[in-house]
Amino acid sequence: MIEENAKCACQGATLTRFIQPILLFCLAETPDHGYNLLQKIAKTELWKDTPPDAAGVYRVLRDMEKRGLVSSHIDPDSKAAREKRVFRITEDGLACMRHWVDTLEVYRRGIDQVIDCLREALDGQPVAQASESPNQASCCCGKPAAGN
Repeated sequence: MIEENAKCACQGATLTRFIQPILLFCLAETPDHGYNLLQKIAKTELWKDTPPDAAGVYRVLRDMEKRGLVSSHIDPDSKAAREKRVFRITEDGLACMRHWVDTLEVYRRGIDQVIDCLREALDGQPVAQASESPNQASCCCGKPAAGN
């Protein structure tokens, strides 16, 4: 079960929109099954070894398939009781990935600006407030921090 603080925006809970570009780069490397994709997402810095909601990822994959960004087929070598679906990036998916690069570059500049503003606002504040990290006993919303 995901800890309560994972739902707090100040702890990164709103980063689920990054599933699509992560799926695209995973599939650009090699076609893969949904379970393996979940494991790869969990290994990214954004998810900190916590797999995302599987149902949500499969919904995103189905949506991406409807939009022509990925294609899929049943793995003929699947030995599981449920047949495994293999996803593959399409040419449209590669084009979408290029758009994501541009979009994320804009986001990064915006995030850098917000970080600079926050740091500037913290300048001159008491040291105890300025040095607190998101991994302390509780977040600013009073929810327990990760690992506590």
